[in-house]
Amino acid sequence: MTIESQASLVDNFQGKPRVFVLTDIGNEPDDQMSLTRFLLYSDDFETEGLVAVTSTWQKEKVSPEIIQKVLSNYGRIRANLVKHAAGFPPLEELSRLVKAGQPVYGMAAVGQAQTSPGARLLIEAVDRQDPRPLYVIVWGGANTLAEALWEVREKRSSEEVKAFVSQMRVYAISDQDDAGPWIRIEFPDLFYIVSPSTQDGGQYSSATWTGISGDKYYRNAPGADFTTVSNKWLDEHVRSKGSLGETYPQYLFIMEGDTPTFLGLIRNGLASYRNPGWGGWGGRYILRQPAGESRPIWTQGGDSFPGSPNSRDTVIGVDGQRYTSDQATIWRWRKAFQHDFSARMDWTLNEFKDANHNPVVVVNGDSSKEPIWIDAKIGTPVTLNALGTSDPDGHQVKCHWWYYEEAASAISKPVQPEDILGERGEDELDVLPKVEIEGSAGEQAKVIPQSAGLAHVILTVEDDGKPSLTSYRRIILRIGN
Repeated sequence: MTIESQASLVDNFQGKPRVFVLTDIGNEPDDQMSLTRFLLYSDDFETEGLVAVTSTWQKEKVSPEIIQKVLSNYGRIRANLVKHAAGFPPLEELSRLVKAGQPVYGMAAVGQAQTSPGARLLIEAVDRQDPRPLYVIVWGGANTLAEALWEVREKRSSEEVKAFVSQMRVYAISDQDDAGPWIRIEFPDLFYIVSPSTQDGGQYSSATWTGISGDKYYRNAPGADFTTVSNKWLDEHVRSKGSLGETYPQYLFIMEGDTPTFLGLIRNGLASYRNPGWGGWGGRYILRQPAGESRPIWTQGGDSFPGSPNSRDTVIGVDGQRYTSDQATIWRWRKAFQHDFSARMDWTLNEFKDANHNPVVVVNGDSSKEPIWIDAKIGTPVTLNALGTSDPDGHQVKCHWWYYEEAASAISKPVQPEDILGERGEDELDVLPKVEIEGSAGEQAKVIPQSAGLAHVILTVEDDGKPSLTSYRRIILRIGN
């Protein structure tokens, strides 16, 4: 399979995303912070594992008891959460999913005489008969995943191993032990999102995931608004709000470095978990082979030359200037995902009538949260409308239709040397598709395709509640001649 065809794959399935968490909780506060937010969105996923693991920062112990502590506080407020949305799992159900990985560092945990409870639970989850893939999100070391893969390969046929591997989608926060690189070499078909790194954190500052809040610590996100990720804002909007707020500590370095792994799984209408190249709250990635890697993975980088795949978004910053970076693929959504977090914290305390809820978006009569695919032709207008869009709290909403140009770059073809040397005219370059949008600020918009390709149009709907909340719909135009 070519890189282009792999990059074009879309995970189409019905129901909630299945998710399995590997966390080095106890190492420093950010995992506990991420788990707090994760539980507030546990109605949006089907959680299948919460496993405490080691990392380069915590090599000789695992801390499942901290997971249980956070779950205990979640249990106190779950009855209030279900007043606002169905699907929040009972405490007892989540508690049964808390397991431990091996309390040793990295690959030393792999091939042991006895498989860890965490690895056994992961194998069970992958083996479950379910058409949906399992999203394995790695907040610490990846050795529990390596342990599971090693055992399966030892005991099963090559075809069975292939089927097992095909069920997983891994999103790791850099490489926090030596297991990640081993996995990518030994299991080349495994779907893997990561910014490859040494295990000492020395390359974190360039990683996409730091766009969650790394502006000041890593000094890598000029243009981003730091307000909603400051400790001052978090004190007011998160930590002050009941028992779950009590489990949300002050950060030491940055807020919630692990959270991007599941932000894209939240069913807000962007549906970016269908393909990492589409972009959404968890960032945007491309399929390429970085130096030192044995095969293409979902990662960052790429050439900035027009038409070449790259992982950077160009965004208007808080100062009105244009900024282009990998981190911008996350911080561009920061106000929306932080306001959403604050509103969910309100759900833990307030009745439905006293809290804000997301607008319900309808596009061309479709009220689901799935992408809308439309066949289009160059020069022929496509009419889109948001008739029927509403707000459950009666707030006013404003619509904004915009072209997410970079979302198509993950599947664009690399520019050839002869293009750069000028043997083809500029107009002949394999550039991204272009569209023009008329009526971008209204309930109805007209999209006029200018060139062929896949074009992602996003409808953003924001209410005027406190805090303001945003919902989305993604419309994908398949533009032909």
